This record gives sequence, structure tokens and C-alpha cells, in this order.
Amino acid sequence: MKICFIASSYPKTDTDGTARFIRSLAESIHDLGHEVHVLIPDRSDLDLTGNRIPVHTFRYTLKPSLEIMGYAQAMKSDTQLRALSYGLAPAFALMEAQALMRLHFKHQFDIIHAHWVLPNGVIAAAIADLIRRPLIISLHGSDIFLARRNMPLGGLASYAFRRCAAVTACSPELQQGAIHLGADPERLHLIAWGADPEIFLDEEQSRQELRASLGISPEDFVVLSLGRLVQKKGVIYLLRAFAQVVKNAPNSICIIAGDGPEREILESTAHSLGVSQKIRFPGAVAWKEVPRWLAASDVFVVPSIHDDNGNVDGLPTTILEAMAVGRPVVATRVAGNELVIRHGYNGLTVPEKDPLSIGHALLLLMTQPEVRKRLGKNARQLLLESLTWRKVAEKFIDIYRESLNSYAQS
Repeated sequence: MKICFIASSYPKTDTDGTARFIRSLAESIHDLGHEVHVLIPDRSDLDLTGNRIPVHTFRYTLKPSLEIMGYAQAMKSDTQLRALSYGLAPAFALMEAQALMRLHFKHQFDIIHAHWVLPNGVIAAAIADLIRRPLIISLHGSDIFLARRNMPLGGLASYAFRRCAAVTACSPELQQGAIHLGADPERLHLIAWGADPEIFLDEEQSRQELRASLGISPEDFVVLSLGRLVQKKGVIYLLRAFAQVVKNAPNSICIIAGDGPEREILESTAHSLGVSQKIRFPGAVAWKEVPRWLAASDVFVVPSIHDDNGNVDGLPTTILEAMAVGRPVVATRVAGNELVIRHGYNGLTVPEKDPLSIGHALLLLMTQPEVRKRLGKNARQLLLESLTWRKVAEKFIDIYRESLNSYAQS
């Protein structure tokens, strides 16, 4: 099969972690014997060397300062669209549509696979109709959030859902949101993301080297959170929980890796809670360095929440990467977290916005190393059994084949 991915975000460099799941999925489908192309908006800071599959770009603006479509730049803190994005949308849609048409005439794709229903699913739906090819739409989070809050955008999403052969979602909440917007439940597929267990390894040398560089001793209990620092990540609740943990476990260290609009607030909160000396804010971490940071930790925490506007993550791929390294995960019971974290088996799940529960989970894992070891071992085993990128790619290939068969019969 020949498949064209359409996305508005994609790793800008070989070490960038932005929308890495799209590249990982595309490469895994390619490795299973299929031809995959990726279409993304051009940017002045793109360096696509190192990609094993063809990545095509289109320009929608000549000014680098206006390159805000995608990469979470079209939104303010992942909650609302910036006014400028509305002005750029027509040019973006036109140039993406033209680029997709040109690519199809050259390569004759069997499947069009759009990532995010807004804007890519809408544009791809119109072109898929013209070229008579089945369309798959994958949902990732903020697209459904925007569509449900904005009637015109919701109408566009509904248009795309009516014309697609299948929809995939990485959380039950996204799945229900798509149904609310008119997606056919019989064409919806709930699919968790994956990780590469050959890249994400528990290496003792990396663990000790990184700890030493941060002034952390081998005996310290290290809690790690990693991701973009926006409100829906819920990191402020981790800080409040950790402030209680430190009182009972002074040899604990918390690493908040990542950057974003909430960083200043989080640093101020750590200071006001009196735990600044126990918190590390290393900033953004290159994707290729993530295995080292995970190896340096004892527990990985995903305190995701519904933010003040109701927005929430889909399924952070960092959870899968932590599982691959063999780290137990403490995660809130929101979005797609419980698709991959089984409470008491490979991690612990807690209510959202509940520092007390997060603190209790951390203290349990700190004081019971045998539990921590068992959960971490189970986490990697579960990933090896069903959550590698190859396993995920096989599920998508099945959806492609089913969609082609249904399309041929219609």
C-alpha cells in the first residue's frame, strides 16, 4: 500500500520530540513493507535529515514570524486559537490541498491518513473525495477540544467525520468527542500509542552519569515528569504532592523536564512551597536524551488534568517510553492513561487534581522497592507484548485494508 500522512506538526530535527509519534508510526508502517509519505507545513527551522521516509513540505507564508500553524503555536496555552491563526487558515488550507493533490498525482496513494481533524482532516476530506481514496483521521487532543467549543469549527469537523472511512483515537474521551461531532461509532477505533524498546533501555551508566551531572546521589529517590509545561499537564499538583513527600523522605528529588508557558508559575510555586532545593527544572530535553532521563529516575509521574477550559491530553507517549525503560508510572485517571496503566500491575492511577493521592503513591513506591521493581518489570513486559510501534503499526495497517475493502464495495 501507498499511504500519505498529513500533519501540522512533526519533529523539526532528528532530536526534536514534537509529534514524534507521527514519525515513529510512519517509519514502523514503512518497515512492514508499505510506502509512506508525510506532508507537513514548511518552517524555517526544519532540518529533515535523518528521516527514513520521504517528508514533503508546503509553504503558506513567506515570513518566518508567521509560521505558527502547528507545533502548538496556533493556540494560547493549548486552550484557544490565536487571532492570527484565523487569518492564516485560508492560505494554509489552499496550499496544503494543492500540495496533497500534486503528491497524489505523482505517487497515486491508496490511503490518505490525516493527523488531527482540525485542520488536516477537513482539508484531506475534500481532496479524498476528489481523488476517490479512503480517508483515515487520527485524533490527538486539542483538535476535538476546539471543535466542541467552537460551532463553526465543530461543523468543519463533522464534515470531515462524515466523509472518512475510519477514525482512530488514543483515549476514550477523544472517542466520545468524535461521536458527539457526528463520527460513526462503527468506524471508530481506540488505539494506544507505542514506544521503541530498543531505544528506551534501562542503562545503569546513563543513570549514574546523568544523576552525577545534576548533583543527585545514587541513593536519592528521583521522581520525573517530562512534557510541555501547560496547565493540562497538571504539574502544579505534582509539586504540591512532592512538598509533602519531602517531609517524610528528605532524600527525594523531583525533576520537572520540559518548557512552556507554565514554567515561571511552577518555579514560583516550588519556591513558595519551600522545596526549590529539591526540584530540578532542566528545561526542554532533546528526544534522543529522553531515555537517559528516564533511566535516571525511579518513578515517572503523569499528573494530567482537565484544565480550566476543559482541555485534556490524549495519551502522552512519555508514558509508553517510561514503561519501555521499566519505570512504574503514577498517572491520573484521565484521557488515555488507563489504556496503558493498569493500577497495581505496571503503575498506580490516582484521581486528577489530588496532591494527597499522588503523594501517597510516591511514598508507597519509595518505601517499598520490591513493589517498585515489580511494577517496572511488568511495565516493560506489557509494552513488549502489545505496545511497541510495530504492534501499533500492524493495527493501523489492518484499518487501512478494511477501509480499502469497504471503499471498493461502496
